Amino acid sequence: LPISATSTVLLVNTVVCHVVCEQLLKEMAFATYSRVNGNVGVLKLDDGRSNSFGHQMLHEACECLVEAEKDLLECSGALVIVGTDKVLSSGFDLKTMMQGQDAATQLINEGAALMERLVLFPRPVVVAATGHAVALGAFVLLTGDYRIGAATVGGKPLKVGLNETANGMYMPEFFAEGARAVLAPQYLRESVALGLIFDAPRAQVVGFLDESVPQEKVVDVALQKAKELAAWCKHPAFRHNKRLVLGPLAERVARGRREQGEQERKWLHPPSKL
Repeated sequence: LPISATSTVLLVNTVVCHVVCEQLLKEMAFATYSRVNGNVGVLKLDDGRSNSFGHQMLHEACECLVEAEKDLLECSGALVIVGTDKVLSSGFDLKTMMQGQDAATQLINEGAALMERLVLFPRPVVVAATGHAVALGAFVLLTGDYRIGAATVGGKPLKVGLNETANGMYMPEFFAEGARAVLAPQYLRESVALGLIFDAPRAQVVGFLDESVPQEKVVDVALQKAKELAAWCKHPAFRHNKRLVLGPLAERVARGRREQGEQERKWLHPPSKL
C-alpha cells in the first residue's frame, strides 16, 4: 500500500480501537457489591483506570450501598470498601467538572449524596486503601468507621490528601465539614488550606488512617477488622450512637446540597489544570 493509504488504515484502526474501548468501559460495572466471609460485604471500586468519581461510578456506588445496607442489616454484618492495587479513588472526574458550573454542580451533588449515605451507613464501615486516596477518595476514607491504608503502593509511599488547593479549586464548605469532624484540629490548615498530600505514617497522625500495613495485607486485615466490628457493634444501638456523633455532619452536607443557589456557586471554580 502507498504510505498515505497505510497511514489512513492505521488511523481508522486507532479510532475503532478507541471507540471499542470506550464502549467496553461504559458497559463495565465500576462499582460492585458482594458478600464474603459470612457477614462481611465488600464494595469494590474499579473503573479500570484511576477510579475517578464520574456519574457512572457515583450512581453505581450509591446503588451498591442501598443493596449493602439491606443485606448487612439482615445479617448484622459490616462493610469493607476497597479500590484497586493502584488507587482507592483519585477524586471527582475533573473532565466532567470542567464542562461548566451546571456539570460541576450536578457531579458535586452526586458526590455529596454518596458521602451522606456513607456517613450514616447503619453498620460498621471499614475502608481499605490498597492504593492512593486523594480529593473525594480521601473523603471516602473520612467516612469510614475504621480506615486501613497500604504503607506503600507499588514500592512507593502511599498518597492521601485533599488536593483541591493544588488544583486551583474552592472546596465546598459542606465538604470541609467532613475534615473538621474527623481530622486532628491542629492539622486542618495543612490538610484543607494547604491541601498537602501525606504518606501513610503522616496520614495516621493527621487522622485519615487508623492503621497502615503492607499493601498485600490491606484487604485481609480489613476483612478481619470488619468481622470483629460486626460482632462488637450491636444493632440498633450502633446506628443510634453513630447518628449521635455523625448526624450533624450528614445534615450539614444535605443542607449544603439544597442551598446550592447561584449565590453559593462562587466556590465552583473549575480546576486550573488537569
